Amino acid sequence: MIRRNNEEQEEERLLFRHFSHEHPLEVACDDSSRPESDRVTCVGCGIHLLPRKAYYTCRTCDFSLHRPCYNMPRKVHHPADPGHDLVLHLSTSFACKGCGNPGSGFSYHCGICLQSYHILCSALPLSTSHYSHPHVLKLEFSPPNYDGLEGFCCDICKNPGSDHWLYRCGTCEFDVHLHCAISNGQGHQSQTQETN
Repeated sequence: MIRRNNEEQEEERLLFRHFSHEHPLEVACDDSSRPESDRVTCVGCGIHLLPRKAYYTCRTCDFSLHRPCYNMPRKVHHPADPGHDLVLHLSTSFACKGCGNPGSGFSYHCGICLQSYHILCSALPLSTSHYSHPHVLKLEFSPPNYDGLEGFCCDICKNPGSDHWLYRCGTCEFDVHLHCAISNGQGHQSQTQETN
């Protein structure tokens, strides 16, 4: 039996495994002197890593995850698809059922409905406040139906809505795009998902 030296044992202890990548990952810290265009991007969510924040990276290839994506639960329950588990996948391309935008990286996927959701969409609060409306806005998973017409006009930006998620006050029929509600909201949040 060959004994490994202390350096090899220490190096092995500092390596981590993640289901989404075949190589071991190690903890690194982004150099704050890099220009923003050269900063490391998280493969899971596509967001540039913040300077001086630890992240997981692969020595073999160009793969990095920031801690929140590394620690995302593998399976969640979400009220948008209440009867099924949503499983975390790494995808090269998908269309998000929540916002309608294309995505790549991590998504929560329902293998029964064959629907995918951005991880950031799946983490949206179930309700939020907005300074332009006195009531709480609730996350709706389909647009309202006004006299047989599907769709809505955003009461903040006045642009038409799509057939995707929105925030809404049902009492006042106040309808808001996801990004309009969140970017200008005051942040009342409810539980968004259950983790297995």
